[in-house]
Amino acid sequence: MRALSQNQAPNHNYADALDLFRRGPEILDEVLNGVDVDESRFIPAPDKWTIRQIARHLADTELVAGMRLRQMIAEDRPLMAVFDQDLWANHLGYNDCDVFDSAAKFRALRTDMSAILVSQPVTAMDRIGLHPERGAATLGEWVQRFGIHVEKHAGQIRRVREVWSRR
Repeated sequence: MRALSQNQAPNHNYADALDLFRRGPEILDEVLNGVDVDESRFIPAPDKWTIRQIARHLADTELVAGMRLRQMIAEDRPLMAVFDQDLWANHLGYNDCDVFDSAAKFRALRTDMSAILVSQPVTAMDRIGLHPERGAATLGEWVQRFGIHVEKHAGQIRRVREVWSRR
C-alpha cells in the first residue's frame, strides 16, 4: 500500500487538507508572536474568549481530534465522542493557562497526529467515522475540519489583538 507523504495524497482536496492540518502549529505560532501576559488575559467583549482561552481550547481540541482520527484509522465506523467546549473552558481553567505552553502542547499533539496521517495508505482517507451531531464523514473530511478549525481561531486571535491594540 502506498503511504501519504508531503507530496502525495489521494486527491487534490485531501492533499490540501493534509497540508493545512500539518501547518496548524505554524499558523498558531504566527498569530501568537509578540503576545504578552496582559494581552493574553484581555477580554475583548462580554462572553468572548481571551487569547489564553483560545490557545488552550486548541490544545484540548487537539486531544479530541487525535482520538477521533486514530479511531477512524484503527476502527470500522467508530462512534466519536462529543464535548462541550464552554464547559471545558470553564471547568479546566483555560484562562489560567500560559498561552505559549498551550501552543507547545498543541504543536506536540498536532505534529504526532500529522506523522500518523502521512504514514497511512491512501485508502485510509476514505474511512468513515460517525459523529452524533455531525453524522458520517470521512477521515479526509475530518482532517480538513481540524485544519480549518485552527485557521478560524487564528482569525479570532487576530481580532482580539486588534481590539487590544485599539483600547
